[in-house]
Amino acid sequence: MAPMATSNSPALAFGSQKPTFSFNMRNSRGSSLFSGGPTAAGAAGPRVQVQQMEGSWDIMGDDTSDGIRNDNEEDDGSRASIFGDDEQEETMPHSPGAPDGGIFDQDWPEVDAFAIALNSSNLLQSADPNSTQAAISGYDLIERFQNVSGTQLDGVRAAHTPTLSHESAADVAHWELEHQTWELFGTLSSHRLNVGIQAQDLPAELANNKYTSNQRLRQHLRETDAKFQEWCLIMQWLCKYAPDPLDLFDNIDEIGKGGWMYTKESLKAEKRLRGKKGKATLVFGSLGGGRPSNKITELDPDAPSRQRKRLEDEDEESERFLFRAIWVFLRKGDLKGAKALCAEVGEFWRAASLDGGEEAWDPMVDGQRFDNQSDEESMDMSENSQAEGVTGTRRRELWKRMCYAIAHRSGAEQWEKAVYGTLCGDFESVIPVCASWEDHLFAHMNSLVEEYYSQYLLRHGRLSPAAMSFPAFDSTAFHSRIGNLAEDETVLSRIIDSLASSDHIKAESRVPLRVIQGSLISLRFHELVDELYRQLLAFRDNPDYDPLHEEGSIGVDVTDCRNLRIVVHILLVLQLLNAGFTENTPFHTQAEFLIAAYIEFLAEAGKLKLIPLYAGRLSPQKAIDVMGVILNKIREAPLRLELLGLMRTHNIDYVGCLKKGMEIALDLTKNHYENERRHVATLSVTAGEILEEDNLLIQGLEWLVLGGDELKVESVKCATVIYKRLLLSGRLAAAKRVSQTIRSTDLIPEGGDINDFAPGKGIMEDDEFRGVFDYEVDQWALAVMIEMEVFIQALDELEVWNELLGQKTDRHHPDRARKAALSEAYNSTNHKLGKVLRSWLDETLSTVPSFPPQSHIIDPASIVAIRNMYIPELTFALHDVYIEAGKHVSKSLLGNTLELATVVADPNRSVLKCFTETARVEEYLKALGLASRSVLGAAGAPSEKNINKGLGIWKVR
Repeated sequence: MAPMATSNSPALAFGSQKPTFSFNMRNSRGSSLFSGGPTAAGAAGPRVQVQQMEGSWDIMGDDTSDGIRNDNEEDDGSRASIFGDDEQEETMPHSPGAPDGGIFDQDWPEVDAFAIALNSSNLLQSADPNSTQAAISGYDLIERFQNVSGTQLDGVRAAHTPTLSHESAADVAHWELEHQTWELFGTLSSHRLNVGIQAQDLPAELANNKYTSNQRLRQHLRETDAKFQEWCLIMQWLCKYAPDPLDLFDNIDEIGKGGWMYTKESLKAEKRLRGKKGKATLVFGSLGGGRPSNKITELDPDAPSRQRKRLEDEDEESERFLFRAIWVFLRKGDLKGAKALCAEVGEFWRAASLDGGEEAWDPMVDGQRFDNQSDEESMDMSENSQAEGVTGTRRRELWKRMCYAIAHRSGAEQWEKAVYGTLCGDFESVIPVCASWEDHLFAHMNSLVEEYYSQYLLRHGRLSPAAMSFPAFDSTAFHSRIGNLAEDETVLSRIIDSLASSDHIKAESRVPLRVIQGSLISLRFHELVDELYRQLLAFRDNPDYDPLHEEGSIGVDVTDCRNLRIVVHILLVLQLLNAGFTENTPFHTQAEFLIAAYIEFLAEAGKLKLIPLYAGRLSPQKAIDVMGVILNKIREAPLRLELLGLMRTHNIDYVGCLKKGMEIALDLTKNHYENERRHVATLSVTAGEILEEDNLLIQGLEWLVLGGDELKVESVKCATVIYKRLLLSGRLAAAKRVSQTIRSTDLIPEGGDINDFAPGKGIMEDDEFRGVFDYEVDQWALAVMIEMEVFIQALDELEVWNELLGQKTDRHHPDRARKAALSEAYNSTNHKLGKVLRSWLDETLSTVPSFPPQSHIIDPASIVAIRNMYIPELTFALHDVYIEAGKHVSKSLLGNTLELATVVADPNRSVLKCFTETARVEEYLKALGLASRSVLGAAGAPSEKNINKGLGIWKVR
């Protein structure tokens, strides 16, 4: 994924609306809440993948003590792996930008809202995830997430009223489903984590009193049987979010007013047209012969089934519409509403027949009815609905078998079958009218609930032999492989799988939120996490991989940011509740991998300030791995300080993160310097270009410096490595940036003299200094860094001299002023370049300590290489300074070129060795010969008085 600088300036998008995920996060905790058991871990950890500088840069990787490496030696120009086993690919993140398209076309307000809900939850501060307070906070957090989705839903609807475009309609559908999903998750969480539900024997007052309402047994079953309660909760959820019948049937007049009006009028007309002997006096129809033989001749409710005949077509249509409306009420769980509808259209007998769906309740025997409006029976049990006297039927099970017989009556219309099938718990008669994924699930769950309840009544002798003699749907045989619903733990899984394989709703079953809902219901959320984890690994190997178009796709794409957000926040709740997130398990490994993927999305979307909140939920080492990469994407100092504070707030090891960021920068850029030809084009510290890999190193160092005293030593050591890379590749402008990033004056004790700082000097013994730089190798690294600063300062002076020398002479100013400026510049340049030339890095090379293994610090061989590279160049530069100073300041200064030769030739210094090892002695002798002739010419000029006095041994007579 692409690096970025600020929260307002994100970098590259996910290509076409999707990120190129490829991370490697490991580890997770607790009891199993939405998983049937852990899955096998991946055979090998995935690799973080990184695009070239023109591409995007992804995040995570395995823990490695020696940095980030890569065993992919090919550079395909698109995605290159950072994490591997051997060599590292030459890839770099590009500079942050704000490209058009992709995820940046959206502001993602829900991302901020979910983060706010998470951050403000008491669950983050809960010390014991198994405590009651933690559970309450967990459910509160889920409710907050649901409220966020509800707010988003209201916002989308309000923004696109009165009509919805195709895109906004899709948004509405998404937020409706997400709102339902959070309620389902909260409901199942509170149920499955409720340890108070335990199987209990039927109380004596219920077991010994045959006149007690079965409804009391049903309530006891729900309170003491976790499985039955869970099924009832799912039913309750399905009913709550079913379509509102009032929205579907705005005009109740379409149903008619009962009484089979057209059939009644037809029978009246036939009666009027018959004579006293019953013979027809008029011809019906073109063929004659009286009323059609397939029409009923009586108007009692049982006439169609008894006579096996039909109503008039208009009444048939009205009946079909009525049964459809009744089924919609039943689907909503509103039996009372269905009865009211029947009464409103004049079919009071049908309303009375629906009363059979309510268990009998006798206030004299059963007492005050419990208030349970949301009972799975879909009956209104509120106090306001209580009637005086006995209500319901004591033969509900027998009534259910009657409904089953009607549902399977030949010739019955499908909506009528569905109504009676729903009332009796039949599955086969209901499924033909089911139009949605929820409808199909409702048909299954309704059948399970009714069967389970019936079996419970049977075990307690509450079913009469008469009832048992009639057939009913065997949901046990249909849904259970082992013939026992109570002991079969695969029932819900098989139901969800059957929905996914159904031709009628296969497409709907692949809707991501349906998949998530199904995984929660069937206790297979861990399998969904495993699948998303597998997809991320597939993206590692194939950037063009599309999980939605592979064979066997479940319909969820991990690169869909909404899907990822929902799954990650479910995982966070499970983690905080200590449910199914046990560390050192495959599930924890996969879960952290997905959280890391979401963090990458936040980085891509420019939500950098939210990242510490989520990184704080990772295991300590994973948080370091994640933040180490994120930090290298941030260049603005205020944002850096803010993120540093946020890392502390969320208990992230910020010191480890800063060190990891530097380690990643060092390893990621390594090949850019090792494979580059070493040369010095110019000694200018301003003319050179600072490349992206240079910036990445400097950014890592800038972060390290923010670590304060804890990272002073590490900052100095890494600075020496960065100096080495930059100087050996001739990148002097970048090296100057390093000298501005970390200054020795900020590291040594107050009052210390940098010029006197070297191994063996007294400042090494300063107690304040040794409190930070305790070890010899640390002090040596600081000495090297100071030497590098001295070198940069000398080049700065050389730059000033060259710039002044290159300025054109202004005719309106006297030469005296220019000459004075040049003289001052010469003195400073001569002093600093001369000092570097005579002693630069000599002392450090003579006091090299023993290095610990795998330490970030410059090695002595590199110091020798740097000296060999720059000492000759500095010698030639100082030689040229003397030549030009002789021309523009004083001809006597030409003689310094000869004095310089004595320094080069001094056997007690290492300058000559640098010339010898680089084979530049001959080049220097030629320059010296030319300078000698200039000196001789200046000495012999008659106009120069006393010039020969300064020539010393070079004076020629």
